[in-house]
Amino acid sequence: MNVKTNKDKAKIFLFSLPALVIYILFLIVPMIGALYFSVVNWNGIKGAPLQFVGLENYLNVFKDKDFLISLKNMFAMVFFSVLFHTPIALLLAVAINTKFRGHRFFKVIYFVPTIFPLTAIGLLWYFIFMPNGSLNSLLEFIGLADLAKGWLIDSSTAMGAIIFVNIWAGVGYYMVILLAGLTTIPEEVYEAAEMDGASAVQKFFHITVPMLKPIITLCILMDIIGTVKVFDLIFVMTEGGPNGLTNLPTTLMYYEAFRYNNYGVGSALGVIIFVIALVLTIGSESIMNRKEKNQ
Repeated sequence: MNVKTNKDKAKIFLFSLPALVIYILFLIVPMIGALYFSVVNWNGIKGAPLQFVGLENYLNVFKDKDFLISLKNMFAMVFFSVLFHTPIALLLAVAINTKFRGHRFFKVIYFVPTIFPLTAIGLLWYFIFMPNGSLNSLLEFIGLADLAKGWLIDSSTAMGAIIFVNIWAGVGYYMVILLAGLTTIPEEVYEAAEMDGASAVQKFFHITVPMLKPIITLCILMDIIGTVKVFDLIFVMTEGGPNGLTNLPTTLMYYEAFRYNNYGVGSALGVIIFVIALVLTIGSESIMNRKEKNQ
């Protein structure tokens, strides 16, 4: 029995080895490299001297006013993404799951944005939000020309426009995940609730939501991690402008490392982003687990 078990373990290890090698090479090694470069002063050029500076790069990051603005933007994006992504996706998933006439068409329409990379989506909405773009043209056509503005160059609307696009782009992805979860709920549970006189709203809050809690939790955690790492949307739509007011830590990391040749500061920003994502994920999961235990 032990021999068989050892053979099975060996087979599992051999089959897992390629994935493990890829994981170590493309995740663990770069993480260790980022930690190392975050405590040195280096311009990113091969052969250039590396000067050990300890925590100086981290201190410089937290003293930077642009970084504090980027943190505020990041937390705003995370807050509104979690607030809207999963609830809207859940409502759409429940509606499509009723299998009304044409539900497949709407399922495809809602999912289409997730097929395209965020770079393409950013470019699409960039042209929509341009001063002479589609949105302002529409406002002028319906007689609301006074509302037209440079949405991405106006400090009062730029970040809001990006948050809107981020929400729009991700709803379909979470809708499909929740739709798959809805198929695991036995139909008999709903039939029993109907026999007890439960309304559609009561079935939603007392059956659908409780039975989808693990999947909803997964969606929220994925949403937090994904939003913290957003880069291409900002870079394509505003490049952090106007005046750095739409920067995120990810865009600052890119600029420091590859535009200003401060590779040490860029690496420090990368480590900080990783820590923020880890803390937000663990914190959110612990809060949701605590709520489940209390219930």
